[in-house]
Amino acid sequence: MNNLPLVSISCITYNHASYIKECIDGFLMQKTNFNFEVLIHDDHSTDGTEEIIKEYAKQYPDIIKPLFEKENQYSLGKPIGSAVWNLPRARGEYIAICEGDDYWTDPYKLQKQVDFLESHPDYGMCYTKVKRFVPKNNKFIDEWGGPNETMDKLLIENTIPTLTAVFHKAIYYNYLTEIHPSKRGWLMGDYPIWLYFAQNSKIKFINETTGVYRICTESASHSNDLEKIIRFNNSYHDIRTWYNSRQNTVPQKKLDQNQAVLLFNSSVFRSSKEYAKLYYKRIENKTLKIRIKYWACMLGVYPIIRYISKL
Repeated sequence: MNNLPLVSISCITYNHASYIKECIDGFLMQKTNFNFEVLIHDDHSTDGTEEIIKEYAKQYPDIIKPLFEKENQYSLGKPIGSAVWNLPRARGEYIAICEGDDYWTDPYKLQKQVDFLESHPDYGMCYTKVKRFVPKNNKFIDEWGGPNETMDKLLIENTIPTLTAVFHKAIYYNYLTEIHPSKRGWLMGDYPIWLYFAQNSKIKFINETTGVYRICTESASHSNDLEKIIRFNNSYHDIRTWYNSRQNTVPQKKLDQNQAVLLFNSSVFRSSKEYAKLYYKRIENKTLKIRIKYWACMLGVYPIIRYISKL
């Protein structure tokens, strides 16, 4: 009997003591007819996360495979993430990802996704929806994830929740050797992977909710610091522009306008008149909704209008 895992689950964690149990329990509850392994990389947590992981590894030594840092690698300016610490030691044919502050809720998540990929060899990846949760408010706000499975749709909007993705390791290794993402300075680790899979295989959206994504108050993609958001979204735009240049899937002007609207909305949401004005000028086809947002921002009443009308 082959005892090798069919799926390698990659989990990156740092100071997730409040969440890591729920995350690991979501892995362990998976009901499958195949073996899987859980590769956890902890970047020198100081809040007790490491001790929790060690306890799980002691109970489930054949499944939980932790790697602990003696120094925080991020603070040392070293590369971090699944590609650096977990995937090189992955033994599975498929890779699943879930960071330490998110978690899975469907015990058949892996089985459903692997069954699909095994029976559809032309597909390199599949994903599902998630519920989004705001810890600060202790509230679920919505479900997220949608059928942007093709290159033209993914270039306009990324609707793939990372914690739901399952994909072929072989194609992912091709991505690393062909694209060399670590040398490109991209601020997003997942989005360029999805675009590569869309260009080199097929992606399937399974319309089910299988996990929970926690929206942290301060992260690269969710921040109150507008300049940080702008840097992040400019990197997002660089990624899709680079991929689009390989096949010219979408007119570049469409991507540029999409970027202008995205940054305009971020500026208005954070009540920055300066940046709202800057990006408003770049939008060629200004809808009524955009015009209302602009003047509401300039007059300082956008938060009130947004609350009333949910603009």
